[in-house]
Amino acid sequence: MGVVLAEVRNAPVAPSELFDLVSRPDAGAVAQFVGVVRDHDPQASGAVVALDYTCHPSAQERMGEIVAAVLASADPADGCVVAAVHRIGHLVVGDVAFVVTVSSPHRRLAFAVCAQVVEAVKADLPVWKQQFEADGSYRWSGL
Repeated sequence: MGVVLAEVRNAPVAPSELFDLVSRPDAGAVAQFVGVVRDHDPQASGAVVALDYTCHPSAQERMGEIVAAVLASADPADGCVVAAVHRIGHLVVGDVAFVVTVSSPHRRLAFAVCAQVVEAVKADLPVWKQQFEADGSYRWSGL
């Protein structure tokens, strides 16, 4: 099965959308990570109110490569199916920024592959964020 969706998009993503994409009769487990914009950051001087995510033009292609590489390290007979979406654009506190959903016949594999995709995307996807704080200040991260 493999990768059913690996996308960087400017439109909202609903976790249920990805759940529906990976669900199938032979899957006994679905693991999902949902990253949301939070109102604080240890490096911020005050409350966080919004994030602007931007990306390199290669980000869409890179997302597919990252997810495919994680799946390539798993046994194809395990039957994992993965959907992953990272948002770009202006997001406010509470907005969904990143979703990874993995189905597999068994829970351990679903959790492991989900965690591997999350960590690989966070480490290697060329996406940067400008974090806006309540006092009007901002800072960039991921550059």
